[in-house]
Amino acid sequence: MKGMFLISLMISMSCIAVFSIALWNYMFRSSRKVLVACAAVSVTIIAAGELAYYSTAFPELENVFHPVLFYGSLAALSWLFMFFFAFPVLLIGAICCFFIRMLRPRHRPETKERKENTAAARTVTRRTFIKGTAAAIPLAAVTVSAGGTFAGESYLDTTYHRLAFPRLPDYLDGYKIGQLSDLHMGLFFSPRRLQESLDALAAAGVNRVEITGDLIDELSLLPACRQILQQNASRFPDGMDFCYGNHEYYRGFNQITAMLEETPVRIMRNSHIVVSTGRGNGMTGCTGKDDRPFYIAGTDYSFAKGDKEFSRQREAYVQKTLQGIPTDAFVVMLAHHSAFIDEAFRHNIPLTLCGHTHGAQVALIGPLVQAVGFKYLRGMFASGRCRGYVNRGTGHWLPLRVLCSREVSVFELKQKN
Repeated sequence: MKGMFLISLMISMSCIAVFSIALWNYMFRSSRKVLVACAAVSVTIIAAGELAYYSTAFPELENVFHPVLFYGSLAALSWLFMFFFAFPVLLIGAICCFFIRMLRPRHRPETKERKENTAAARTVTRRTFIKGTAAAIPLAAVTVSAGGTFAGESYLDTTYHRLAFPRLPDYLDGYKIGQLSDLHMGLFFSPRRLQESLDALAAAGVNRVEITGDLIDELSLLPACRQILQQNASRFPDGMDFCYGNHEYYRGFNQITAMLEETPVRIMRNSHIVVSTGRGNGMTGCTGKDDRPFYIAGTDYSFAKGDKEFSRQREAYVQKTLQGIPTDAFVVMLAHHSAFIDEAFRHNIPLTLCGHTHGAQVALIGPLVQAVGFKYLRGMFASGRCRGYVNRGTGHWLPLRVLCSREVSVFELKQKN
């Protein structure tokens, strides 16, 4: 979260803050509107400054956790995201106020006594309502924002999925695969969160770990990431696999690749590996009589523009990835972008693991995110005997999450009778 993205975020959130303050003042006509506006703008400037400083200073922190800077930045994000939630409510409220004030009669033929009584009652009721609403909107917004930011950063869900396949080799019955995706190690996903995620998968007893892209954003964390992967690889009997996401290309493809090559993690880029040639050969603790092989395949990330070209390149990548795999093999495919699930279903791949979408992070905007181009947003999808899963993200580059927590995924393979 650096460079133009950070600048764009600060500008857009500051503009939303200013408009929100203006709408609030229009709706409630506070006698202290100048004071409220100045205070809100001042806090917004401080919040933006805190985030800018944290982002700039982060590479020089030498991988040391600084709680004041870290939690100060979370608080700054909570303040800025408050306007993200409050703005649409205030906009709708301001429009309603405009029409109510336009349509409200200015003069009513009433007796003086009745007029005074009615006005007094109306004033008390209206004043109470306005004061309550004036306080409720920002209070509700900051509650959702702060809760979503701090809980989004700290809470990690472990999701379990027992998947039955009619043609599963007998030596894979009960086999557990763990998935990490979209960790985005950086400002708001520290090395200790990576360790926490691996601990969760180890506690679930997974046999192998699949990392479906966007592992790291801040290159200053490469040494810490390498050390953690090296130290934890032995906890998973059949190792760890990785496919590229878009952020590997954005942040430093060569540096990230070089780091991974110094760990036991296997990199797959439109390629595959033979996990077992059959009967569980080459696997730890897996034996059986079935001669069918087991493969892990992984695609590269497609940057093709336009729906047709994107679809064409995905198909080309999948064909290259699967080339040479026997038709009777059991295949688990890794792909960062969830759109690859379409190709996986067409090629009858039993299980495909994806990420990229973060599950939209805020559940309420999920339908909007799906509408703009993410057919497979989060969770499990099925087509015949095939399954495709979209991880909600083990991490994030902005920690706001509302009803869409971070997750590590565990898949237990079972034979279907």
